[in-house]
Amino acid sequence: MLIGFAALSLTALGSCTTLRKSASTAKDFKVVGYFTPGTAEPERLPLQYLTHINYSFAIPAPTGDTLLPLRQDETLKRLVAHAHRKQQTEVFISVGGWDIGDGGGEDGRFHRMAERPEGRHTFVKSVMHLVRKYTLDGVDLDWEYPDENHRSAEDYVLLVSELADSLHASGKKLTAAVVASGSKGYGTKKEALDKMDWVNLMAYDGDYGGDILKAHSPYSYAVQSINYWINERKLPASKALIGLPFYSKKGFGQFGPTYQQLIADGASAYDDYWKGAFYNGINTIEAKTRLARKMGLGGVMIWEIGLDTADDTSLLKAIDRAKR
Repeated sequence: MLIGFAALSLTALGSCTTLRKSASTAKDFKVVGYFTPGTAEPERLPLQYLTHINYSFAIPAPTGDTLLPLRQDETLKRLVAHAHRKQQTEVFISVGGWDIGDGGGEDGRFHRMAERPEGRHTFVKSVMHLVRKYTLDGVDLDWEYPDENHRSAEDYVLLVSELADSLHASGKKLTAAVVASGSKGYGTKKEALDKMDWVNLMAYDGDYGGDILKAHSPYSYAVQSINYWINERKLPASKALIGLPFYSKKGFGQFGPTYQQLIADGASAYDDYWKGAFYNGINTIEAKTRLARKMGLGGVMIWEIGLDTADDTSLLKAIDRAKR
């Protein structure tokens, strides 16, 4: 796999030459990690390698216009206390996700809320209440996905505008998770992107398209995602964070072991494939991080930081080396 990775990297990088920007500086380079309660103890997270943590998830109620009470909110309180005590890592709440209760991949709750002015207003009030209650630094909106040929694309703009104005007025930030590339991305219109502080490009799960060359998250998929959002969609490079997976996929759409589990079971930290599982090892993670720096991206995003190792095989440590 290392030989294949090297050849693919050279080919993919060649297709990215039109993106050449001034390199981002290590000081401004963001490392954003999603975190779900139960994967790690908050106090054990290596904050020295992270600029932001997105606590996942706050789930909209069935009506969409309010948020359900957080499960394990004591974990969020511990995380915020730990991060703010160190004064180096900001904590956001991620709202939504792939499965928000209406069945896998259904986003009906967002649709029902955003199509009504009163729904959007009530939703924003609910989000702002949560931000204040837990002393959060921002919100990551994870609506998967507003549709280009549906009124939800326009509703999304209205929702983002109201939410961004409320957050920014309070000194808070708004980000969003967006699809890696393709037709689903057009539902996130320029007017919405303009209101966001940055966006997290979910450049993984590429195997859902049935293309073995996109088995989960190869280097070429990161290049494709960057090309789509910066070249085609004209997103400023500084507002794009490329997504990195700390988990594997087996076959098409089937989740495999976490990176931590793979290493414990004997997989190499430097390969990208082991016993039917596609993953990102140290070489690929470092290459993608260097690409992000070279292209002037705002940084990298990770799903999910609790799945990393704590020794020299750590992918967070690899990101830290490569970003310098």
